[in-house]
Amino acid sequence: MVVATNVNSGNESSTYSPIETRTIIQNVEDKIRVKSISLGLRITEFFHDFDRLRSGYVTRSQFKRCLDTNLRLRLSSTEEELLFSKYDLKGDGTICYREFCDIINRKYPETTLTPHPDDLINNAPPYLNSRVSTRHISEQEEFEQLQLLLKRIAIYYKQRGIDVLTIMEQYDKHKMGCITDSQVRRKFLLIIYLFLFIDMFQFYRAFPGPNLTEREMTVLRDKYSDPEKAGLINYLNFVNDLNVTTKTIENSERFNQMVDGQGADGSYFVGMENKSDQRSIQEILDKIRIVVFRNGIRIGDFFKDYDKLRSGIIQETQFESALSLSVQKQAYLNMNDIKKLSEYYRRPDGRIYYKEFVDSMENAFNIPELEKKPLTQVFRPGHGALSRDDRVRSILENITEKVQKRRLILFPFFKPYDRSKAFTRACSKHQFGRVLRTLDLLPSPHDFNILCKKFEDRETGDINYALFCQMAESDFVAIKVDREEEFQFEKANISQKKAEILKIDTSMVNMKDLMGRIRHHVLINRIRVRIEHSNIVKEFFEDFDPLRLGTISEPRFIRVLTSLGLTGLDGVPLTVPQMQALCDHYRHPEQRDLVLWKQFEQDIESVFTLTGLEKVPDLQVPETSIYEMPAPGTTDLFNIDPFNREELKQAMESWRMKVLQKRIDIYQPFRQFDKHNRGHVTRAQFRQSLAILGLPYTEKDLEAVESAFIDDDGFNYRRFLETISPIKVEQLKYSILQQELKDLGKQRVLPENKPLTSIQDVLQKIKIQVYRRRIRLYEWLKDHDKLNCGRLPCDTFRRAINPCNLELLESELSLLEDYYRSRVDSGVIEYKKFCDEIESIFTTDFLEKNPLVHNDPYQVQKEASEIRMDPDKEDRVKQLLEKLAYRVHSRRLQLFPLFEDFDRIHNGYVSQNQFLRVLNDLGLLPMTNGFEKENLLEKYRVKIGGRDDIDYISFCDQLNALAGFENGLP
Repeated sequence: MVVATNVNSGNESSTYSPIETRTIIQNVEDKIRVKSISLGLRITEFFHDFDRLRSGYVTRSQFKRCLDTNLRLRLSSTEEELLFSKYDLKGDGTICYREFCDIINRKYPETTLTPHPDDLINNAPPYLNSRVSTRHISEQEEFEQLQLLLKRIAIYYKQRGIDVLTIMEQYDKHKMGCITDSQVRRKFLLIIYLFLFIDMFQFYRAFPGPNLTEREMTVLRDKYSDPEKAGLINYLNFVNDLNVTTKTIENSERFNQMVDGQGADGSYFVGMENKSDQRSIQEILDKIRIVVFRNGIRIGDFFKDYDKLRSGIIQETQFESALSLSVQKQAYLNMNDIKKLSEYYRRPDGRIYYKEFVDSMENAFNIPELEKKPLTQVFRPGHGALSRDDRVRSILENITEKVQKRRLILFPFFKPYDRSKAFTRACSKHQFGRVLRTLDLLPSPHDFNILCKKFEDRETGDINYALFCQMAESDFVAIKVDREEEFQFEKANISQKKAEILKIDTSMVNMKDLMGRIRHHVLINRIRVRIEHSNIVKEFFEDFDPLRLGTISEPRFIRVLTSLGLTGLDGVPLTVPQMQALCDHYRHPEQRDLVLWKQFEQDIESVFTLTGLEKVPDLQVPETSIYEMPAPGTTDLFNIDPFNREELKQAMESWRMKVLQKRIDIYQPFRQFDKHNRGHVTRAQFRQSLAILGLPYTEKDLEAVESAFIDDDGFNYRRFLETISPIKVEQLKYSILQQELKDLGKQRVLPENKPLTSIQDVLQKIKIQVYRRRIRLYEWLKDHDKLNCGRLPCDTFRRAINPCNLELLESELSLLEDYYRSRVDSGVIEYKKFCDEIESIFTTDFLEKNPLVHNDPYQVQKEASEIRMDPDKEDRVKQLLEKLAYRVHSRRLQLFPLFEDFDRIHNGYVSQNQFLRVLNDLGLLPMTNGFEKENLLEKYRVKIGGRDDIDYISFCDQLNALAGFENGLP
């Protein structure tokens, strides 16, 4: 007897007979075969990743890794060892995976002929991933109950186009073919009440389905439980049985009847209408249009999920599924209605052109691209056609019947719940329902929501209970509701309207005086505020001129004048002839029914500024005071009667002397009478003010003064007071302080210290600065010459040369500008000639044309050589230098290296302390006394940057010359 040996996890030896070994290996192979079929895997591809040479062999670890990683199988150590021993054909520890894959895939042997080839077909077992259930359903009653239950579910899925496999796979994250019992229950609830839970599943609409009892759920759970995995349901077996049941009953007449809209018990679905055969296509489409408009359904989104290429064409089943999900419940559609729509929009190839259906639904009450078709007549649905007025009317009739029968008065019950201290006639939805519940008038929840939407305020969400009481009680009136009538679009008869216009006489209107009054009103009230380069006068007219044509109709022009305050109490009291005169003056020359408001606006705006000033910059703008006009009825003092003029002059002079002598505040009494500060008082108030001030007057004086200062608005006391006691306008303290700060901040010009008076000296000073600092003035100046013309304005020349820091005084800079000023234009400087002169210290121009010219290097004139001292000091310095030169000659001293150690920037200067320190290091300082040292420092002292330095180069050159050393040699 052949014995197979296996080493288990506990390292114990176990022996199996050949039959037992073959059985264990076959069970393992069946398990692997079922797993690969259920997952749809080709296991050969996984072994190829480890067999790069395609030898057909892999190691044991690689073989085990492929099974564990891809199939997720848990094999015992015994099963692994037996499987390895079978496929270890060479006996070297490698596994022949090709032989293993052929057996798993049940490949036909090339040389094997069998009378029963069906046995070699690789079919899926009846139960995927499991061979048996937890318990067998043996009783005939339970088996029939399971079959009826599967038929019922299959019919329900077929009617609604539900793909149960896709829904189940959402919970099978690891593709094991099993889900938990709770997930199965959850999935059944999802499928059965797929359209009821809108908050949880936003992809579907509310639609009822068959209910499953607890016993029916138990039968399904026991039937499809996985025996090897406790608590898991094999949904693949359930889907397989469901598909088989669907195919079995698909061709039966009873099944077709159920799919057409009836349930398993022969009754129609809940929420569907029974009279579907009586509906026409137009009635179904109208019903769907109203539902889509009322509920705001984007019906096109349901169909686009099936049309990835946006071709507008989908399959018939997809069309029915999308239509069911979108509007089936809301429109109360059954399968007959859906079938009619499918036949209506079916193409010759059997597919559905849903784009036409969606366009007819979404454009039910409007016309697409209406802005391109302004003359198209738009269809308007009847009043209440898109609302639920029928249902609301039925609810109100029931409530009204109860109110009349019980003789209830509703308004006092709602009044305590008013939302505010004021009478707002509104309450919350909860309070509204509470009152109806108290009065036993509360309808069903669905009807209550419809009732609330009828009386709900769209902005606040409150319920208008007063209107509800009026509609529920016949004797209560809270709001007068007028019947809404449709507007009849009729073509206006312009000729008839023109005939009806009365002719208005405008001959007495003075347009010059009228426009002056309007300008004065706009100027005084400042009816012009700049807001983003626009003005209020312009905005008034632009509201009525959307196309910005500059013209509006005559009634709108008069309406804008009213909005500007020109026809009110505070503005210019324009009469009808004056407004008509304005319209006639600005009327369009061709279209007589239009007014040129743009021209009117420009004439009014001229009080502030003139248009086109950028084109005429030298135009003198008149002052705004010329547009101020006196009040209507004002008398000119030069045109009054001579007798009254004499009386007026005597009265005003006597009152002026009285006010000056007693220093009377004559403004106070008039201001007390003028509460609104209008500048006018009545005749009686004027006389009363004179009595308060104690100014004597006669009747003739009063008549003369009143005739001079009374206008249409009353007595102008401001003109009167300005004549008697003019107010002195004092300068504002802020202006005085601002001028003082401006004077304080002015830069004081200090006196110049020894300025150069010759242009040659100025140029020499600039050349020395440029030579020492190695700068190019042309690079600084050319950035300001955009046209590269070689000329710069005087201000620009100063601004460009200032950063060069040439230390030029004002007089020296003016001398330089005068020398290089252009002969053509006195306002510009020839800076190119100036730069050529300065840069001549470095090289000579046009050397390529004169190669034989000898160019002498520029020698900087030492400032120390120009210092002049007293003759006695000169003699002392000369004797000291001779003495120091003898020491230098005798000891062969090198002067420059020590000085250059202190001259880090190599400008030829050191400080006085550094100079003395070098002399001390050379042993020359002990040879000098105090006077000689001071004279020596004074001889070579120069001013560098505001500091006194020593020109050591001049000192060394002169000392080496006295010592007999050749220049430039040590």
